[in-house]
Amino acid sequence: MKSAVVFLRGGGLGDFILTLPLVKLAYQNGHSVRLYGRSQYLKLLDSKWSEIECLDIDELNGNPPSKLGGSIVVSFWNDKEWKEEMEQAGAKQSNVIDPRPQAGDSFLMQACLRLGWELPANYMTDPILDDHWNGQDRTFWIHPGSGGLNKNFPLVDFLVRAQDWLESRTDREVVFSFGEADKDVKKKLSLHKISQHPRVRIVEPETVFELKNQLLSHADQYLGNDSGPGHLAANLGIPTEIWFRSTNAVVWKPTGPRLQC
Repeated sequence: MKSAVVFLRGGGLGDFILTLPLVKLAYQNGHSVRLYGRSQYLKLLDSKWSEIECLDIDELNGNPPSKLGGSIVVSFWNDKEWKEEMEQAGAKQSNVIDPRPQAGDSFLMQACLRLGWELPANYMTDPILDDHWNGQDRTFWIHPGSGGLNKNFPLVDFLVRAQDWLESRTDREVVFSFGEADKDVKKKLSLHKISQHPRVRIVEPETVFELKNQLLSHADQYLGNDSGPGHLAANLGIPTEIWFRSTNAVVWKPTGPRLQC
């Protein structure tokens, strides 16, 4: 019987989604799998993930999980003491994946190399949250912010694309979305005349689950900086264009079938 694999995944939305192919691979290779992640992100997983035991990482309070006897632990916190704690708690093997590689192959390929796993080629292109794209091209979803200002392209670049989209057809609309870290970008947009356009909407989903539902309901195409919402859109099968400014596109590009970087 194969060892259980326990994933410990903190970090942001993009980090979580980039880890899901590893979780799926472990399960498909015959391991029982436990995934510790942030509760708001775990809610993105539907019934197709029911064989994965999903638990709130914040409830660990910095302590090792229980029932680690003979397990393979995969974590993304590069701390020697943490690795030793896992092994003292009974882990058969404790693997620490570099959480922030700056160069080299894709994050997934680097993680699999560290684990000694072989990543099937389709894992880079399959939408890990299923293909929900409706094939339409009416609504352009633009997310001009991110978790870090150094990742953001100038707002004017997004405004040009939005205006081109609106002018291309009279039935087309644009949705601008913002997260809690995007207040300055949102304020700049509100001062631009495009914010008053009758075919432009501005949304600020309160939760990641709400963001997912709104993307599924409205996004025919997606444009944004390197950020979690882009990873989410790409892995719902939505045609997604990501702009990379300060991060390495080879390392951090999302998975998904309709991706342009």
